[in-house]
Amino acid sequence: MAFMQIRTRGYLPHLEETEATYFVTFRLEGTLPQSVLQQIAEETKALSNISQRTYLSKDQLTRQKYLQTRAIQQYLDRRLGECWLSNPLIADTVSNALHFFNNKRYESHAFSIMPNHVHWLFTPVEDFRLARILHGLKSYTANEANKILQRAGRFWEKEYYDHMVRDVEQFGKIVIYILENPVKAGLCNEWSDWKWSWCSEAIRAVIT
Repeated sequence: MAFMQIRTRGYLPHLEETEATYFVTFRLEGTLPQSVLQQIAEETKALSNISQRTYLSKDQLTRQKYLQTRAIQQYLDRRLGECWLSNPLIADTVSNALHFFNNKRYESHAFSIMPNHVHWLFTPVEDFRLARILHGLKSYTANEANKILQRAGRFWEKEYYDHMVRDVEQFGKIVIYILENPVKAGLCNEWSDWKWSWCSEAIRAVIT
């Protein structure tokens, strides 16, 4: 049976549907200043209020799209705050966790583990919900990473960005974005050189 749920947590709204594919970005604690997130939220809300009264201009639509995606991503790629995922042991922990429930709780399509955030494209299976999948993954990896770092406290930021993929064209663009992110961030020359980037065999057969 189809399921749809809209959740509002923190600043970002989250829409869930069964049989949907999601592009998710989750980041380390403290990588995005609260003031920046507040500013993005306020501008997004202002544009949304305008769109309810009248049509947005072309520039406003472009700005709205930027705020929903690239604004946050560009801050993350600056590698601000802690970059614990640069530690190979921690990056391996996250990578192994992403693979562990593949084809059990979700079908994983592609991911890249960056120094301070993770990009992931996947489709939940059966009755597993987006929020449950993210909670389990983040809880386990946070505990394991804190053991490696010999620290206590929050590891991941509670909030995360998720986007429901609408069509095949968008799916393809997101795959390329995820795999090319380490290249654009100056971490490697080719996406395949980055140890903590991965895509399914079906996708690899198409792009290589």
